[in-house]
Amino acid sequence: MSIFERVERFLWRRGFVQPALRAATRDLFIFSAIFFGLGAALLPWTSDGLWAGVASFLSAWNFYTLARFIQYAMPAAMPEADRRGAATARVVKKGLLLRTYLRLFITGFFVYVALVQFQASPAALAAGLSAAVTIIPLSLFFRR
Repeated sequence: MSIFERVERFLWRRGFVQPALRAATRDLFIFSAIFFGLGAALLPWTSDGLWAGVASFLSAWNFYTLARFIQYAMPAAMPEADRRGAATARVVKKGLLLRTYLRLFITGFFVYVALVQFQASPAALAAGLSAAVTIIPLSLFFRR
């Protein structure tokens, strides 16, 4: 079984039923793992690749948690009692806002620790954090 199939099975068991979203998340996780592996291999010469890989995993985690919440919170069909979707939208907005701020706080904390305690390169962290912005559109654009 290939690594792509293993990641697909993992995501399927976690509730990623939408094929496009599952493929984008899979590609982002695999890219992050490759990025981290290359950074670890280049560690004797430079630590920038490692920090970019770590930030890439942080970006993948942010996308994973966001996508998982949206799939869980959004019903496949609106309930009959909530025809206009007002109650569902209210619950989704509150949950999404709370989770977004919590993820932003956690990401900011890790970036701060990497910059201050470990003197990580800001450019490497920015490159890793922007992995999701690059990989997800490419993954969806070249989808089979």
